[in-house]
Amino acid sequence: MAKRLAWAAPMVFIGVLFYWPLVTILSKGFSRNWIHDILDARTLDVLWFTVWQAGVSTAICLVLGVPGAYVLYRRKFKGQKIVRALITVPFMLPTVVVATAFSSFHKWNTTYALWIIVAHVFINYSLAVRTIGGQWSELDQSTEEAAELSGAGRFRTFVSIVLPQLRGSVIAATATIFLYCATSYGIILMVGGGLIHSLETDIANAAIGMLDLPRTSALALIQTLLSVLAFTVSIRRGHHDIEFDGAGDGVKRLRLDKRDLPATVTTLVIVLGLLLAPMISIFWRAFDSSKGAFYFFTLFDSRGYREVLNVSIVQATENSLRNMLVSACISVTIGVLLAWLMGRGKSNRWRNVFDLLLLMPLGISTVVLGLGYLVTFSTPWFPLRESWLAVPLIQSVMAVPLVMRIVRPSIVGINKAQLESAATEGASRWQIWRMIEVPLIRKSLVTAAAFACLVSIGEFGAASLLAFGDQATLPTILYSLISRPGGDNYGMAMAVSALLMFFTFAVVLAVSLETPRRRSRRQSVYA
Repeated sequence: MAKRLAWAAPMVFIGVLFYWPLVTILSKGFSRNWIHDILDARTLDVLWFTVWQAGVSTAICLVLGVPGAYVLYRRKFKGQKIVRALITVPFMLPTVVVATAFSSFHKWNTTYALWIIVAHVFINYSLAVRTIGGQWSELDQSTEEAAELSGAGRFRTFVSIVLPQLRGSVIAATATIFLYCATSYGIILMVGGGLIHSLETDIANAAIGMLDLPRTSALALIQTLLSVLAFTVSIRRGHHDIEFDGAGDGVKRLRLDKRDLPATVTTLVIVLGLLLAPMISIFWRAFDSSKGAFYFFTLFDSRGYREVLNVSIVQATENSLRNMLVSACISVTIGVLLAWLMGRGKSNRWRNVFDLLLLMPLGISTVVLGLGYLVTFSTPWFPLRESWLAVPLIQSVMAVPLVMRIVRPSIVGINKAQLESAATEGASRWQIWRMIEVPLIRKSLVTAAAFACLVSIGEFGAASLLAFGDQATLPTILYSLISRPGGDNYGMAMAVSALLMFFTFAVVLAVSLETPRRRSRRQSVYA
């Protein structure tokens, strides 16, 4: 009975704040000939671009990610955790910052689609490396060593022995990266220069630019179906939990040697050329001023050149930090509770369906959900759209599945004999959780909380629709600065982007540096 009651809070939370506005916005598409909207030539063109660019981006991420997964998770070298943290920074950066870095490359007279793909690879490379590398690091090396002794080369060993064992993580990485690229908003909007549209940008344009809610709903329906398809493949064929917890750190790994030179060089070129170069360019431009290296940072209490902003950067930072704290507290509480309920629950035929329902917020863009809030929560008895709470609530809804996927593997991995022994000694369920389980999953909790904070800080889609007037957040301020003329405005945007980049790296590195030794020591205390 107590466990059933524990399900009530997260189910009401997700049902009211996610599925209700989602169903509301989707239902608007049936108010007219929605099939015509779906089969319209413009819709098909937008859908085709969304699918092919996501497919190409995903394929490149996987091809480049395999050598990176091998070097960073199958082998060991000094500074490995720092490099892992470094490649994770693009994935957690606000998309507005990423778009800023790549939009400046238009001067090379290349196609917008090319830089959109490059930007997507920049963001999702670490997801491929971490997902594949997390499983690869735990594979038994004896089979590979036996194959090499029998005369099999490295490539043949990888294709015949290693790759089949990595099938689950490859499928999971493919589905997740494809989904992230297909639901990208800030990258398409800014790097595309307004000349290229995906489902995401067309949804926003139909809703805000043309006030065509039925078309908006039809496009949102297509996006929802894409998300359902991707998550179904991931759940049924792959691993759907995220191993941000330093998977394989306790496994004995060999040091890099000469035979690893091709994979090492490939990874080095990717890290230096694809990942570091855009980030360094932002730092360079943040300090590149004839009025002094820190001139742009001194303008943070202003509203930009010609007062283009509703609030100063300092005020926007306060709004973002407030939203971050609210969002992180809610998402960690709900996400950990769901992780515990799912980790302790029994497997049955409905488990995959339930997983899909809980993971759906990861596959629905914040633009669609923001529109859902505008339509759903505008009644006098529930005027949520007029409250600043709307933005952190959407951010928490989007972060809950991420928290659940990070924490659940640690909960599942706890030795149940310890829990049963404590229960036999008379410990209550709360005491078991507080004294035994929490210390064992502490690193996962810290990681989940850190990533929930970063998700909130970088969220742009919903904030662009719901953060009115003096409630603007850092990503919306960045977009305003970049889209307005003036060297000071652009320099301020670069300065804010540099600080966000440094903050993201510091958070990811701090989470990564907790060693397995410390974790093991805690486990032994409570064994």
